[in-house]
Amino acid sequence: MTIFAIVLLILLGLLLLLIEFAVIPGVTIAGIGGFLLLAASVYIAFTKFGTGVGFITLTVVLIAAPAMIYYFFKSR
Repeated sequence: MTIFAIVLLILLGLLLLLIEFAVIPGVTIAGIGGFLLLAASVYIAFTKFGTGVGFITLTVVLIAAPAMIYYFFKSR
């Protein structure tokens, strides 16, 4: 259940960041919520599974978020 929650938090956080950059630019609740969900997923990974999984989750978040935003704007 916890791994599913971490993956779900990452996906929802990335979705909120996409909404922030595409639909409602500026600092809004979508952007803040996206960053909070991504931070929560990393925090849960560190506390529940230890440093190994925590750093893997952090790496995935730090690579996926900028890559997703880059490919989103490049595709237009």
